[in-house]
Amino acid sequence: METRPVRDTVNIPTDTRTVTIRFSEYVERSSLPQALSVTPTFDEQIRFDWNDQAVDLELPASLRDSTTYLFTLDTNLSDARGVSLDQPITIAFSTGPRINRGRIVGRVVEPRNAEPQPGVDVFAYALPDSTATPPAPLPARPAYRTQTGEDGSFTFEYLREQRYYVVALRDNNRNRKPDPTESFAVPPRPALSAKKDRAEVPVPWLLTKIDTLAPRYQRAQPLSRQRLRLSFDEPVRLAGRRPEAWSLRDSVADATVAVQSVYKSSSRADAVILRTAPMEARRHVLPLSSNLVTDTLGQALMPDTARFRAASRPDTTRTRFRTFVPEDVSADTVGSYPLLPGQQPGVRLNRPPDSTTLRRALALTDTTGRPRSYTFAASNGRTYRVRPDDSLAAGAFVELRVNGGVLAGPDTTYERRFRRVTSRRLGGLEGRVVLADTVRTRGTREEGPTETSVADSTRREAAPDTSGRTPPDTGRAAGGAVAVRDSARRSAPIVVELISTKSTIPLDRRTRTVPPGSTFVFRNLPEGAFRFRAFLDRNENGR
Repeated sequence: METRPVRDTVNIPTDTRTVTIRFSEYVERSSLPQALSVTPTFDEQIRFDWNDQAVDLELPASLRDSTTYLFTLDTNLSDARGVSLDQPITIAFSTGPRINRGRIVGRVVEPRNAEPQPGVDVFAYALPDSTATPPAPLPARPAYRTQTGEDGSFTFEYLREQRYYVVALRDNNRNRKPDPTESFAVPPRPALSAKKDRAEVPVPWLLTKIDTLAPRYQRAQPLSRQRLRLSFDEPVRLAGRRPEAWSLRDSVADATVAVQSVYKSSSRADAVILRTAPMEARRHVLPLSSNLVTDTLGQALMPDTARFRAASRPDTTRTRFRTFVPEDVSADTVGSYPLLPGQQPGVRLNRPPDSTTLRRALALTDTTGRPRSYTFAASNGRTYRVRPDDSLAAGAFVELRVNGGVLAGPDTTYERRFRRVTSRRLGGLEGRVVLADTVRTRGTREEGPTETSVADSTRREAAPDTSGRTPPDTGRAAGGAVAVRDSARRSAPIVVELISTKSTIPLDRRTRTVPPGSTFVFRNLPEGAFRFRAFLDRNENGR
């Protein structure tokens, strides 16, 4: 790509009224106006005059004196075949003897799994030197704009060397300002300095969305005379599994229809299934109170009423065995499957059975075949964990058998041997949470731990413990003894999450809640790589 004025040129005349861009190939002309942003902005619109692969940007006014101008083409620009830019392109020149060289480099990721977020707009708002807090409200326009690339990274170049508030935004309506329903990511610190040799901010921007909306009921779909699927507008969880909490009535007979079990759909995260006594093929009504289901953030259901006509077809679905849990675990050299401390073996079925049937279908024994007594607990209505009445010691074996014939499946016995992992195969991670003071008193220097925050996403390795002690995590977040002036921040706990990225034994997400400045410890970890995520839990709801 060639430009006139040439990139990085200084002393451009202020009466320049045309900027020419010649592309290396044909571009989709309609994509250019949306992809182009200019800093400083003009009060009137730029006109586009195309000539083959070149375009003249006709400026509506003269240029300012001694000013660095940026013409940024973001990833909305595509060629004639519809292929978009991987990264934004910036064309800069100056009407004065020098060109701004300030830089801010960062990365925008999804908070739970740190997946890169491409195509996200990133805005930089200039801050006065004496201000270390976000501007409220935000200015009508950002001082600078760019976008994230395929790897979630972004780079501001040619900035005036001062401090900025940098926010990322999924700007769906292209109005270049945050709206209530749009995903956003705030910076790890409110004030970031743009400097010529600025390295990447080590803490990523975490793209999130304020979810203040309760889940809503959408439709009821009768699957048979005894099964009903309820769909909602987002993924939901059962707030409780007591069938008697659901009050199903036959509208014509004005009679109660017993709900026998409630469970999550195996194929749809936004649905639950009710198994009922046989319903007549006529109108039924089901009040949906707020205490029945929640969304994944724990927000209660918006109360509603489901009205439907029951199906006349008989229910031919039978309870069947699906798999053993924990899933995705490989057997060791002697054919047993590892269990971490506190972890119990179990089974997953296609739907809930009654407790008598489940007792007849499951058998728990030691390696000699001697039965072991147990209790079981269900999580989503389909997964049942089997807990031996006498706890399973480290290194001990247990065998779980499933009689498929009892569960209306094939006349087959499924079995799996489990072994409690010994401490020699387990390690631990220890660290300290430092709550960064993002509001410093005037006069304190900005260098040092300026990009440290409780949202720091850090990878750590856990190795087997051969000493019997929890190995410390020597990686510490940068930080110092800084005074926090916000009393709500000072008193609120911090939730630390441990997320497995690669481990020899699958591990669910673990959490610890600790006071700011204190130490956290995760014990009994399998060998592998892990990632930390932490947040200040102001309302102490654990999320």
